[in-house]
Amino acid sequence: MTSPADPFADARAPARDLPAVAATTALEPWLERSALEQLPKRQAMWVMGSGAAAVLAALTSVWGAQPELALSMALGLGASLVDPRRFWAAPLAVAGCGLAGLSFALLDLPAVVGAGAAAGVVASLLVPQRIDWLDVVHGALGTLAGASLGLWVATTLIPGGVPTALAAAATAGIVSLLASQGLLPIALRFDQVPQLPGQRLVARSLRLPYRPPVFRAIDLYQAAQPQAPDRETRRGMAEVATWVYRLQVTMQTLDTELQIIDPDQVRQRIEACRASDDDEDEFTRDRRAATAKHLERLLEHRALIQTERRRTEALVEYALAFLEEARAGLAVAQRLPGEASPDRLPEVLHRLRDHARDGDTRRRTARELGTMTV
Repeated sequence: MTSPADPFADARAPARDLPAVAATTALEPWLERSALEQLPKRQAMWVMGSGAAAVLAALTSVWGAQPELALSMALGLGASLVDPRRFWAAPLAVAGCGLAGLSFALLDLPAVVGAGAAAGVVASLLVPQRIDWLDVVHGALGTLAGASLGLWVATTLIPGGVPTALAAAATAGIVSLLASQGLLPIALRFDQVPQLPGQRLVARSLRLPYRPPVFRAIDLYQAAQPQAPDRETRRGMAEVATWVYRLQVTMQTLDTELQIIDPDQVRQRIEACRASDDDEDEFTRDRRAATAKHLERLLEHRALIQTERRRTEALVEYALAFLEEARAGLAVAQRLPGEASPDRLPEVLHRLRDHARDGDTRRRTARELGTMTV
């Protein structure tokens, strides 16, 4: 047993078995997160933001003067909170929803309809997931319908004698709660469609030498899409392409660690610590010996990192070969025109042969008649 009076006993002890190095990346949650799991949180932020904005409007008498315009602006503020990291867009969201509601009010239409559509567009554009124009349309239509239904429910349930601030908070809360359901189609579509790292994410997270394998994997995945028989096949190939991206992020991290640890310099430091002078005291010799032990363990760590780096590189090559084989296999498995001949091909060939035989007989007869005439 080691004496507790010696705090450096562990440093002088023989090196124990070191754990395997497992490189991680902070980008993996972005690739694995589920939009449905985060949907309640985003909807709660929307409701709380709209309610707070409505209370503020009631306290400043804006709600009493222009309730529809105040509700429209409250919807815009709540929609800007679906991703708090993009709260800088709140002024634009409030202005956009307010203008949409005002435009509909000037046309003698419910202001909540225009504000709901604008809030749906804002929320769709601010969600962290990658979207397209179809998601924006779904968000606008869903939020429009939810906001209209929410206003009807709030008008029906909230009595007239409730204080203005409380009525404003309740109205905005009900309207925004139903309006936030417009995010549900976006979340469902995001979780159903295979997700791949985009070009911007690859350029932002990987240095130039580490990008080609990722782009190669994405190209192989996209080239195999026309031949993929079902959604599960496409999803499986997308997972392999995403795996290549993660492996490249891991390889970049391991290479950075390897560059930090210079083995030649570490060995020189170990030799310098081992070479002790006779005039050194015992404490200095002990500290130099402990330093040499730590440096030796550092070299062991570097060897493990090097091993993990080679394994990661081999996995990248394996994944790319798998995608190449899958693409070629799908091309071979698809139904080709040469597999079966047309049903009427024998009949057509028979007719052509009869026609050729008749023509040959006609020409032969003409030649014989010409000879007899001569």
